[in-house]
Amino acid sequence: MWKRRSVLATGAALSVGTGLASVGAGASEADVDELPDPDREPGPNEDWPSHRGDPGHARYIADGHEFSGGELEAAWSVEGAGAGTVAVADETVYTSTDDGVVALDATDGTVRWENTDIDAETPSVAGESVYLSGTEVVALDRSDGSVRWETEFDPEEEIVWQTVAYGGVYAVADGTLYALEADDGSVRWEKESITAAPFGNEEDEYEFVTPPAAANGVIYSVTGAGPIALEPETGTEVWQEGTYIGPRVNTIYATSAAVGYDAGAEVGWPLYDAQTGESIAIGDGMSEIAFGEEIHVGSATNQGYSGGSIRGDEYNWDLDVTYTYGQPVISGKTVYAYLTQDTLNSEERNYDEVLVALDKYDGSEKWVLSKDDMPVGSIRAISGETIYVDHDGELVALRDESGEDDQPDEGDENDDTDDGNDEGDGSDESDENDDVDRENDKQDGSDEEDDQQDGENDDTDDGNDGESADDDNSDIGNGNDGMEDAGNETDTENDTDDNVPGFTTGTGLFGGALGLEWLRRKAGVDESTSANDPSE
Repeated sequence: MWKRRSVLATGAALSVGTGLASVGAGASEADVDELPDPDREPGPNEDWPSHRGDPGHARYIADGHEFSGGELEAAWSVEGAGAGTVAVADETVYTSTDDGVVALDATDGTVRWENTDIDAETPSVAGESVYLSGTEVVALDRSDGSVRWETEFDPEEEIVWQTVAYGGVYAVADGTLYALEADDGSVRWEKESITAAPFGNEEDEYEFVTPPAAANGVIYSVTGAGPIALEPETGTEVWQEGTYIGPRVNTIYATSAAVGYDAGAEVGWPLYDAQTGESIAIGDGMSEIAFGEEIHVGSATNQGYSGGSIRGDEYNWDLDVTYTYGQPVISGKTVYAYLTQDTLNSEERNYDEVLVALDKYDGSEKWVLSKDDMPVGSIRAISGETIYVDHDGELVALRDESGEDDQPDEGDENDDTDDGNDEGDGSDESDENDDVDRENDKQDGSDEEDDQQDGENDDTDDGNDGESADDDNSDIGNGNDGMEDAGNETDTENDTDDNVPGFTTGTGLFGGALGLEWLRRKAGVDESTSANDPSE
């Protein structure tokens, strides 16, 4: 213990590499009196740059894409990778497998690089690095996967996750909260405990019991005395709320409106004002929660599924189900969740093994996709126009293809020809009308109601992810050990043969038989093509 504390006191976390860029937004020191400040964004301007979304980890995307269930298609899949966490940034997917860490091209899932020497999870992307946690916190170069730096905490228990924000990397190891410099891993500050007197009791020392979250220009965590907000540059206390903390607290999430933590089934999810620390709501018995600025959603006390207002009682809804579970994501005005039911009641709605979209304000169903009809599963990430799910251990990228309606098809080409003849046949009064017709042609074949629902978000950037942990595919880079660039080693000929654009077959990490079968059903490919499938 003395050795660990002494090394950390000198800031001597192991550092590899030089010339690294600073990361995070608003990393300069702020006046504590001005915090929390909702205008101070914690991290990259991406939908899902970290393992639970943004650095607040609340599984919330304020302006996320509104998906139409009928437009979702399986774009690509990765075998044995569904159980891992995912981060997506700059059209690259970062994830962990049983064999290490990989970066994938978000467009088609091909490997950009892999590092099989690192055993770590919960990726977070910022600047030029991707950060992960396991027995230590490690920073990898985003360009090639090489190690930039790695801590030497040597903790008794694994680090749950790291949070990257405001130019720093924040993690809890053996009850101590560490703030590390993002560029080299040196210790910015550390707090072994805080002194507090919850409920008017005598002052005592309390360790940190949850990994941190970041929002509003501060770092949030929970100690044995309750939730706390700290200034990221110095660790100065911004506020601390004294309360009873149960033995099962292990996570904390934050948005500009609220801070919440999982206190176990007996207590539920206490929510606190993110600005002041004041208690504002209790999600009694709730689990697997997500929340944004207005609404919190999750499994309810009666083992059902519900949502409600963070403040007040303006919104309050319950699904007519029991024993229903699934971790939601709130994206825009919609809640997306893959739900399962332990006990099915014929009088209730069947929400077993379905991906469902619900109105976040009233819980009404927008659409539902069954596992029998699509390769759906627990949501691992939502980025741009793609939902990433775990389908029986296979990571599947479900992409909203409604944007393809904007591309010219054969009918549009004929329309253009017709436009060329319009002048002679007098069918249009002017070239301006031709332009109008061409604009209307671009919308041919699309469903009018889907256009109304999704049109405002059609321009959202795509982002995809994938990962693999299957033993049969442990040789991710065609059998090479350590870290290597494998971005050009995907077998693209089979993609062409299968006539399924964007789906990655080939060897090693890829060749997801289940995902390919789903795509074949969609494309109507003849069974004879199965001879070309390397996964069979």
